[in-house]
Amino acid sequence: MEKELLQELGLTATEATVYLTLIKLGPAPVGRLFNQTGIHRKNLYDSLSKLCEKGLVTYIIENKRKYFQPKDPDNLLRYIEKQKNKLEKDEKKVKGELIPALRKSYLSLPQETEACIYRGTEGLKSVLNECLNHGEVLFIGATGDVESRLPYFWPQYNEKRIKSKVLWRLLLIHEARTRPITKSKYYKYKILPKELSSPNVIYIYGDHVANVLWLEKPLAFVIRHKSLAETYKKYFNYLWDGL
Repeated sequence: MEKELLQELGLTATEATVYLTLIKLGPAPVGRLFNQTGIHRKNLYDSLSKLCEKGLVTYIIENKRKYFQPKDPDNLLRYIEKQKNKLEKDEKKVKGELIPALRKSYLSLPQETEACIYRGTEGLKSVLNECLNHGEVLFIGATGDVESRLPYFWPQYNEKRIKSKVLWRLLLIHEARTRPITKSKYYKYKILPKELSSPNVIYIYGDHVANVLWLEKPLAFVIRHKSLAETYKKYFNYLWDGL
């Protein structure tokens, strides 16, 4: 448990083992650490060096011999704070410099067809999160009850959608007329005739068309193809204008 937590904080498995061993032993030379852990001496020295850099271990010299010892565990909080500060700086650089540069190169590539399959609720959340990158999302055959289907995910997601001013226009299945339908900003809908009811929902956003089956384990098949997406948008607008 302790080792797993330390690894989640960013320590390697070897670093976590060495640190926990020192916490139990107190000041110890490399030889004793080797006997206790069985870790190769080179790896021990590398890990001890990294732990010193992270402010979690220090050493003293007695009789020309190094004894490594753990620092107060409160230093873990200082280490986390350093990591947070570094991540914040990295995030600014990635957003301000790296992503714009990579995206420019990415958009210059030939737009070939891409297809992906997403399975399960987490896969569907990935599709919905991708929708946030587009100003408008169109739905054909929607049920209008995403709020009840994703009760924990929807509130925060919808806040992001509204903040980003992402407009949802939904053509709901005929059966949805008797169900509670989400009411929200940037959320418009019309009801399809009964003849057009279908078990799948079509999402259209940017150059993407997603066919989603709301099964017990949802399944989404997503295609990125500009011409195909434009065709579906025309189909959607034809139906929307006719209702």
